[in-house]
Amino acid sequence: MLFSGEVAIITGGAQGIGKAIAQALSTQGAKAAVFDIDEASGADCVREIESNGGTAQFFKCDVRSVDDIKSSVQAVADAFGRIDILVNNAGILHTTPIEEVTEPEWDNIMDVNIKSVFFMSQQVLPHMKQQGGSILNMSSVAGRMGGIANGLGYSASKAGIIGLTYGFANRLAKYNINVNAIAPGTTQTDIIKSIAPEKLEALRTSMPLGRLGTTEDIANAAVFLVSSSASFITGAVLDVNGGMFVG
Repeated sequence: MLFSGEVAIITGGAQGIGKAIAQALSTQGAKAAVFDIDEASGADCVREIESNGGTAQFFKCDVRSVDDIKSSVQAVADAFGRIDILVNNAGILHTTPIEEVTEPEWDNIMDVNIKSVFFMSQQVLPHMKQQGGSILNMSSVAGRMGGIANGLGYSASKAGIIGLTYGFANRLAKYNINVNAIAPGTTQTDIIKSIAPEKLEALRTSMPLGRLGTTEDIANAAVFLVSSSASFITGAVLDVNGGMFVG
């Protein structure tokens, strides 16, 4: 058990990549605090983890709200007594053409994708400073390649996550807190349902490995980066993209 007795917060943990990470961490002994706004999916995720012998609890949290973040993080500390791992996974994708992006749409994607990363990390610090810990941020290949068609706000937010990862890694190393990021390529989750099937197929055939990513591909990388096996890794961005971007 890699994480026996440890407590992990996973934002956007009720489905997709977040759910896969919550399940993978719990399989290795972590107590999973599943943060999401979708109560039904959150309850399903917890039931699945518990049915496999793990420990999990759902916390309804709107990561756009600093007040929600503060109260939810404190609720985890009250429930489990410690916080060892934070996975900043919550994210949304907009594909609006540049000329049509509205201010509310821009603000929403920045609030969910990058504002939440900063304030979630800020709020776990008092807990992690006591014993060290790991923070893992979910960026994207879109933040590495400089933009995707009709998704500039998404790309900008994911590039910003990389900048936050570097900054936090530099400043938190003295507390034995490792901060890293994963930049997934196109992965089979609900977030890509807005992409037309023909475009997805074109993406798949263009991939050097010939397939899209799975949530398990990302979860496996996440488990490694927050484990003791990666204790000398901080400030890294791990590309998990099937060769979609190499740099």
